[in-house]
Amino acid sequence: MKEFTKIAVDYDEGRRGEDVGFWAGEAERFGGLGCGSRVLDLGCGTGLYTVGIAVRTSASMCGLDPAVGMLAQARLKSSGVHWFNAVGENLPLRPGVFDCVFSSQVWHHIADKQGTARECGRVLKGGGVVIIRTISHEQLREKVVFTYFPEILKNQLKVYPSHEDFARFFGNAGFSSTDHHAYGLERHQAPSEFIEVAQKKLWSMFRPISQEGLERGVEKLRRFERENPGEMIRNDETITLVVAKMAPGKRLFEFLPRNLQAL
Repeated sequence: MKEFTKIAVDYDEGRRGEDVGFWAGEAERFGGLGCGSRVLDLGCGTGLYTVGIAVRTSASMCGLDPAVGMLAQARLKSSGVHWFNAVGENLPLRPGVFDCVFSSQVWHHIADKQGTARECGRVLKGGGVVIIRTISHEQLREKVVFTYFPEILKNQLKVYPSHEDFARFFGNAGFSSTDHHAYGLERHQAPSEFIEVAQKKLWSMFRPISQEGLERGVEKLRRFERENPGEMIRNDETITLVVAKMAPGKRLFEFLPRNLQAL
């Protein structure tokens, strides 16, 4: 978590190209969200999507993150969200509170994914839904970033859960279905933006890269910039939404109630 606290102030810079409004709309559609809904943003970071979903749906939002530095930045975005520090494997929440658990680019960071899936099931109401923004293995292999930084692809394939992994986690947690929806949104980025993201390691995928691999990739980007002045690099946003649903009449897991003052 120290790495995320360190980059918290600059974190949103690495996500300038993301269409938060679009993804908030997809969360609204798959989650059936509205002004009476309660949504937990699990791994909310600086609150980019937490606030986006709140603006789009008027749902009551809670933002959870284990990095206090990230939460400090999130609190600057909205005082209408209940922000709190916790981990997905041990949610300090009562059972059956939420209509939806949303999570964006978080599950590859979670140590106990099965335990977190069970916790999601515990805090959801009957018929509740988990919506996860992630990247499938097929999409990872197509990402342009690995053209410049091939060293980090192997690690990403290792840490990102596969379709089969998600189906197993949520099936074991008592969810009735787990569906996958693939997206490819056209996006272009300036080479200088790519370089900034890599050098500041604003994307977590750059954390395990060697200094040599980082420098080689940056030099490739600088060469592209010199040879193609003013030209953008096409870097499509390839995302998969994992949508896991609880049956309407599901039985809550037998856990002792936990307290959260705002709920």
